[in-house]
Amino acid sequence: MKLHRQTPLALSLTCVLALGACSGGPSSVPLTTADLDAAARLTSLTDLDQRVARVAWRLSKANADLCPAVRPSAGWALHSARQYSLDLRPHVENRFGLVGDLPGVLAVPPGSPAAAAGFAPGDLIIDAAGAGLDPGDGDAAASWTGLERNLRVIDTALARGPTPFTVQRGDDRIQITVTPERACGYDVQLDPSDELNARADGRRLFISTALAGFARTDDELAVILGHELAHHVLRHHPWDDAGGAARRVNDGAWKADGGRGGAEQQADRAGLYLLARAGYDPAVAAPFWRRFGESNWRVRFPQIGHASAGSRAQALEAVEREIEAKRQAGGELLP
Repeated sequence: MKLHRQTPLALSLTCVLALGACSGGPSSVPLTTADLDAAARLTSLTDLDQRVARVAWRLSKANADLCPAVRPSAGWALHSARQYSLDLRPHVENRFGLVGDLPGVLAVPPGSPAAAAGFAPGDLIIDAAGAGLDPGDGDAAASWTGLERNLRVIDTALARGPTPFTVQRGDDRIQITVTPERACGYDVQLDPSDELNARADGRRLFISTALAGFARTDDELAVILGHELAHHVLRHHPWDDAGGAARRVNDGAWKADGGRGGAEQQADRAGLYLLARAGYDPAVAAPFWRRFGESNWRVRFPQIGHASAGSRAQALEAVEREIEAKRQAGGELLP
């Protein structure tokens, strides 16, 4: 999408409540107007998290055969207390039952392995396949690294197949076994920002809270996330562990397009196929881009590497017809 603001993952996660703020404190402390306002913003942010996780899971599952990176996935979204700042952490712990660096379940998309296993938002994961997870130092400064280490333990366990987890749910400690499914191997991050922005870096997909909120339906959200996933499918942003994301246009895709379109146009086309493969409606893409252009002057006019919103909408209408023709002929939906 238009606008690429490089925000480190740790910053995105640490500041996830910058817009959501906090829930109320313990019941013995009267709620102030600020507390109530913050709680409402937190609820809105959680709703966005769940929408993004829901759409991202469907796209990742449906397009695993096309993604350069795949992994066994539970389909959930996880977070931890320590990724939040010290002033917000008590409120997050109260709201979600989080403890230090231990992963807590933030979202469980319908149809995901986590949902099939019986996970629910608010569950706290204690161990994976008998490997205890490290709660870390609950009083330490905000950091993503502790959660990241625990996620590596979880991913290693899931890579071996069905994985038993020890879970704290309220006052009860229970066992839940997840049978992971093959999906695209890219994390999707909701990035608190008032910019209408989404981007891909070769390893992750990012979408701002403003843009996620701008999408009126899951189909519109799939237009955005499908476009960013298409950058990965087309290998526009290969990842180098030593140097991060190396931004370049995929030569093969460029030549196949006759040199006429850039990476954004290629991702528009491929992204529409990806969302159609996931069962979303490609007919929403063109109206979405026209509405986006009306609301955002930055995409209303063409800029370097980006056609105008109106031109992109017109091109997507042609792709929609192409997809429908393939469906009518019983052909496979391959971009």
